Amino acid sequence: MHGKLFQHQREGVAFLYRLHRDGKPGGILADDMGLGKTIQVIAFLSGMFDAELIQHVLLIMPTTLVSSWLAEFARWTPGLRVKEFHGTSKAERTRNLERVQRKNGIVITSYQMLINNWKQLASRHEQEFVWDYVILDEAHKIKCPSNKTTKCVYAIPARHRVLLTGTPVQNNLRELWSLFDFACQGSLLGTAKTFKMEYENPITRAREKDATAGKMTLLCGCTWHRCRKKSTGIFSAWIM
Repeated sequence: MHGKLFQHQREGVAFLYRLHRDGKPGGILADDMGLGKTIQVIAFLSGMFDAELIQHVLLIMPTTLVSSWLAEFARWTPGLRVKEFHGTSKAERTRNLERVQRKNGIVITSYQMLINNWKQLASRHEQEFVWDYVILDEAHKIKCPSNKTTKCVYAIPARHRVLLTGTPVQNNLRELWSLFDFACQGSLLGTAKTFKMEYENPITRAREKDATAGKMTLLCGCTWHRCRKKSTGIFSAWIM
C-alpha cells in the first residue's frame, strides 16, 4: 500500500510514525483538503496493526464522512477489522464495539454519536477502556474548549491522539491552542491563560518581547505537519 502513495502522503505517514516512535502523545495532520489525509491515516494504521504496535483505535468524524471512511478502509485494507458505532440499532452498535474491544480493530463513529454515548465508548464492563489511538477527522470541531463536542472527546481515554484538519485556524489563535491542547494532552502550550499571555497577545499585537510566531513554530514543529496546494503543484511545509 505504501508504494501507491504520493511523496507528500508518504511524508505524512512517516510523520505519524515518528510521533509514535518518539513517544509523543499526539499531533496534527493539517494538509489542505484533497491531499489525502484519509489515505495517510489508513496507511499508518495498517502498518501499525501489521507490526502489532497497536490494538484498538477510535475514529471520530462528522456523520457525513462515516460511509466514505468505511469504503476507503474496505478498498485499501480489507483484512483489517473495522466496525461502525453508528446507526439506529443500539444492539448492533454495542456488538461492534464489543468485538473490537475484546479482540482488536478500529471503531468508526460520529461526533453526534459520541456526544450521546461517550460513557459507553470510554469503558468496557464498567471499567475504563483506554484506546491506543483516538483520531478526529474535521478536528476543528473542537476549536471551542467549552462546547459539548470538545468535552466529550476529552472524556475518551487514549494513549495517543491524532487530529486531521485542513483548517487548523479559522478565526483566532485560541482555536489552534485548543487543537494542540487536545492532541498533546496539555503538554505543549500550557493553559489557555498562559497561551494567551505568552503567545496570542504578543503575536496579535506584532510584538516580539515575549513571544513570536517563530517561537511558537519551534514549539509546535514536532507535532504538526501541513502540506499545501499551489497552482504549480504540491509542496510540503514542515513546521520545524
